[in-house]
Amino acid sequence: MTTQQESKLAWLLALAADSAPESVAETHAVVSGLLCGQPDQDEEALATHLAALQVGDWTSQRILDQLGPALSQLKSELASEDMDFRLLLPTEDRPLEERTRCLAHWCSGFLTGFGATGPTIRSEEAGDALRMIEQIARAATDAESDQEAEEGAYVELVEFVRMAILLLREECRTGATRH
Repeated sequence: MTTQQESKLAWLLALAADSAPESVAETHAVVSGLLCGQPDQDEEALATHLAALQVGDWTSQRILDQLGPALSQLKSELASEDMDFRLLLPTEDRPLEERTRCLAHWCSGFLTGFGATGPTIRSEEAGDALRMIEQIARAATDAESDQEAEEGAYVELVEFVRMAILLLREECRTGATRH
């Protein structure tokens, strides 16, 4: 795990209501959703949103004081032209069932954060991406199916969600500049 990943994980563990992998993934997603829905908001506005959504038991000032740099880092990853943004999910050494459950929680958390910003979706492509994320939020594994095929499907879903997030962020960023 890189230092950047360790740093991100440390603050998400602190912010998550508990340290279960699903909670950590969902918390990362809520923050990501807030940043995608309102890409130009500053860390203070983001901290206020997080406190209002009752992520953990943190006040907006405590979030800002202790996690401001980490929030800035995530915002930079989302804005990176190199598409550095990655979903915070368990590593591939964890069981597929756990990773799939965390992906579903991630998608659910993203929808919560994104929806809380009241974004306007204009393009059909962004609307389709949002609907697919909604469907992936209900993802589960099938113990009866081919595990290699399931593994491949999981990898494709994660990459799809990552690209959909970047598309939605861009949609909201360019939509905000039109007003």
